[in-house]
Order: sequence, then structure tokens, then C-alpha cells
Amino acid sequence: MPMCTLSRSLALSGLFIKEQLKEPVALFWMIISPVVTYYLLAYSRGGFSASEVSYMESTSWFYAYISSSVAFFGFSFYIVGRRESGYIRSFVYTPDAKMVFMAAQFLAYSLVALIYSITFYALTYFSYGSFDVSDLWGVISRFYICYILFVIPGVLLGFLPLSFQNTSTVFSIASFIMLVLGILSIGDSYPVFDAVNEFNPLSVANQIMVGGYEKYSVLIFWIIGLFVAVFLLSLRFLRINPVWSRY
Repeated sequence: MPMCTLSRSLALSGLFIKEQLKEPVALFWMIISPVVTYYLLAYSRGGFSASEVSYMESTSWFYAYISSSVAFFGFSFYIVGRRESGYIRSFVYTPDAKMVFMAAQFLAYSLVALIYSITFYALTYFSYGSFDVSDLWGVISRFYICYILFVIPGVLLGFLPLSFQNTSTVFSIASFIMLVLGILSIGDSYPVFDAVNEFNPLSVANQIMVGGYEKYSVLIFWIIGLFVAVFLLSLRFLRINPVWSRY
């Protein structure tokens, strides 16, 4: 990416981040709700002293959920919103402008996703021990791969002629289905659920959070490759006109 394009993308991503900060209630809820749920589940099981699993095993589903929420309802959702508002049609109609816009969108919500993951770590890890920078790096690096994993279907869904409201419904349904399939796989083992969860992004993200790079290095390589391919496709097939446009 040329330096001028990168500088423009960074400047635009700063504006997108400021836009997110104008919704403090949404930010607060997105950060606090997983933390509260985590502690409620821990105490319902007898507290942390009764836990026989590691920190990563006890929080992997939460990190997977947070990464999917930011990718779907942040990165992808606002692409559709800006398309429908006419922003993309007015300013993003050349290949260079599409590159600047998509890079800025990705950089902005990458930072938002990392802030969420670091905050969740800071509010939950002390129950297992003292703060560890090296351990934090391992957590956020795995988390970021999970975020990239969810960006892929998010971008592909953005190619469809969906309205802002319909997109919210589709993402909500997709998130619910992934969560239900993931929960079913935790209980009794059924071959059907095991087979389906091989393609469930939420279950894949959970496995990456627990297993790390050593166990899933090939899978992570494919995720990065698919992300690059989908990102390049978005520069070609990104919808310019709002869905309500008839001219």
C-alpha cells in the first residue's frame, strides 16, 4: 500500500474511531456485559477456587464472542450503514478510494476489537493470578486472528443487497445459530454437532483461543489467506449505490 494511501487510511480510521466514541453506552455495554456474564457463570459453578480449568479454557468462548460481535456489528455492519446513507456512493467510487475506505474501516475496528480484548483481560485475569504482559500478548494475538476470521463472512455478507435493518437481523440470526451450535457441542457429544462445528466460525475461534498457534498453525495460515482474498474482492465488488437507489 503506497504511503499516501496509508496516511489517508489512518486519518479516516481516526474519524471512524471518534464516531464510535460518540456511542458511549454501546461501548460500555459491549465491554461490561461479557465480564458480568463471565463472573456470574464462575460463581454459579462454585467460584474460581473450584475451577479446574485454565484461564484460557474458561474465557475462550467469551473472546470468540467478542471478536465476532466487533467484526459483525462493527466492521461489517457499518459498511452497510455507510452504503445506505450514501457515504460510499458520494466518496468511494474509485479503486484508490475503495482501498482507503476499506483499509480505514479495518484499521479502526481492529483497534476497537483490541481495546475490547485488553479490557476484558484486565477485568478477568486477576481472578487467576497477577497481570502478565507475555500472557496478554498471547491472548490478544489469538483474539486478533479470531477477529480476522469473522471479518471474512462479514465482508461476504456485505456484498448482498441488504438494508441496514436487514443486515442487523441477518447478523443476529447468524450469531445466534453459531452460539447455539457451540453450546450444544459442549454438552453430550453427537457426531452431527461435531461435524457441523468444524465449519462453525465461533467453534473454530474457540479452538484457536485454547489451542494457539502451535496446534492450529495451518488453519491460521488459511484464515489469513482467505482474509486477503476477500479483502481484495471487496475492492472489486464493494457496493457503491445505496440499496434504496433507483437511478
